[in-house]
Amino acid sequence: MEENRQYMVASRFRAIEINEEICSGCNRCVDICPMDVLAPNQEKGKPPVVTYPEECWFCGCCIDTCPVKDKGAVRVIIPLPMRVAAVRGQRP
Repeated sequence: MEENRQYMVASRFRAIEINEEICSGCNRCVDICPMDVLAPNQEKGKPPVVTYPEECWFCGCCIDTCPVKDKGAVRVIIPLPMRVAAVRGQRP
């Protein structure tokens, strides 16, 4: 894992990365996620845990509600096929 230690499920598929150094641990992203991809951390003030990355819709709700989004606390990693489709103007 990188030096800035990010909380995520250890799998090949990473939908969301949460930067521990920037995240305030407010859990707004946990409350807003329509697919329950995130779960609150048991340690108060710590970043949420990405529990089901394969269920992510890549909607960006977690980023939109983040109070420190401008600093890059949450990052959604959109799979390459979806990025190409978006550039071409197609629906994935």
